[in-house]
Amino acid sequence: MTLPAAGWFLMAAFSKEYNDIQINQTMQENIELFELAINKAKDRNKFTETREKFVEVLGQEDATLNEGKWKPFFTVDEMNLEPVLIGMTHWNSMEGFGEAAMRLMPQEVAVNYFASFDPLAYGLLAAKDGKSFEMNSIKEEGNVVEFAIRKGKTLDAFGEKRDTFFQSLERYDGFKFAREFGYYELDTQGMPVLAENTQAVIIVWENAEKFQAAANPIFASTEYADFSALIDVKSYFAAFRWNNGHLLKSGLSTHSNRFCFSFSN
Repeated sequence: MTLPAAGWFLMAAFSKEYNDIQINQTMQENIELFELAINKAKDRNKFTETREKFVEVLGQEDATLNEGKWKPFFTVDEMNLEPVLIGMTHWNSMEGFGEAAMRLMPQEVAVNYFASFDPLAYGLLAAKDGKSFEMNSIKEEGNVVEFAIRKGKTLDAFGEKRDTFFQSLERYDGFKFAREFGYYELDTQGMPVLAENTQAVIIVWENAEKFQAAANPIFASTEYADFSALIDVKSYFAAFRWNNGHLLKSGLSTHSNRFCFSFSN
């Protein structure tokens, strides 16, 4: 689990108000949650050290089902990706997440960890189709995993043109699957609220070569142009699984976000 500063306020809110909270119908207590955090280390050594200690404590929580981390090698903005790390934690329920927050929040390992980075993106994800999502499916060695958070400009942004775009991905060699999620942000009290007309998406490719080969034709396609005209991209990163400070067979540098293709917008 890689909670940013925003996650700290969420934990504080739970520790203060959890017993009085009535979870609304859009965030039921038993829903499977995937906590997504994209963080930029202030100091890489301190970040790595404090994260390892925090994850060790986190692993003792019964409500955590899985955890993973990915190193981005590409994003749409000019950014040094070397200090950036993507983390995701699978929680068994909203209730389990809240109870763990109450236990973790006061601990020194949490305070030290949260102070070691600047958050780039943070949210709680729930599968849009209501089906279970197996986190191990995005942890395979060598796969490219795209993480994106998109907000619709119109009410029909995630309608027909969205469907057409995702169907078009199936014709590219190396495409494995895509899963979409409802995206919960934090309100002013630090509580998760379903973001209006916003979705998170995870897209998986077999390897970097096939991802790169598909990228230019995808971004030049009519299907992509029609869909992208209806959305604002709040966050986007393409990444490889990260294991104990090492990319798993990526062969790519993260010192720059330059890659051998370009986006059309």
